[in-house]
Amino acid sequence: MDLFLLIYMSSRGGIVLLERSNYYDNKRKEIKAVVIEIIEELMEMTEHFKLYLAKPTKENKKIVLKNESFVDRYEEKLKEDILEIISLQQLEIKEIEWLLMMNRIIRELERVGDQLTNIITFSDAIDISTLQEKTKPFLKYGEQMMIWLGKGIQNDDPKTLQDVIQHDEHINVLNKETYQHLVHRIHEQEELTETRIKMIIISRFLERLGDHLVNAAEMYKEYTEQNR
Repeated sequence: MDLFLLIYMSSRGGIVLLERSNYYDNKRKEIKAVVIEIIEELMEMTEHFKLYLAKPTKENKKIVLKNESFVDRYEEKLKEDILEIISLQQLEIKEIEWLLMMNRIIRELERVGDQLTNIITFSDAIDISTLQEKTKPFLKYGEQMMIWLGKGIQNDDPKTLQDVIQHDEHINVLNKETYQHLVHRIHEQEELTETRIKMIIISRFLERLGDHLVNAAEMYKEYTEQNR
């Protein structure tokens, strides 16, 4: 692996070697650590979202949105770091692939935060008790997927990342059941409330949340398996 050399010209014209450091390796560790922090921030955001469902105050809503702004700032900082590394150092192809992959994973994680923000914004228009009932099982599976994703990336463990991918089937089933329940009501000509119709949209947000976690897990799993 190339070393990043910091050098300067002395007052007498001689080249003095100031430092020889494994720049890329250190930055790679930093990027990985921040990605783990983003996942932890998303887990905290999910916990605050559940608190909002239990007590839907403006203050609790602000806490969720504040979590999301943290995720956005992390994303922008990591993008800057990745561009800096690529511009400062010659890298092997597999190292460039890792950086580009992490950039895509960061984008997927940012979109997980977007889905939670979409739900909390949209929830103002629907009955909170219905929202509590319908979102609880989705969030249970989503949180477990976040835990596995963080561990899988931290430990470069394809098996744990595969658990994330497989667990998404539970979220897909819940989304399908929500949709089928609405279709059944239409067929039976039962009354359709605005809340039930909007729950279809929220169910889709939650299903997309799972998809973004799966996308992140699949990318890291594939890279890890190819570079063992």
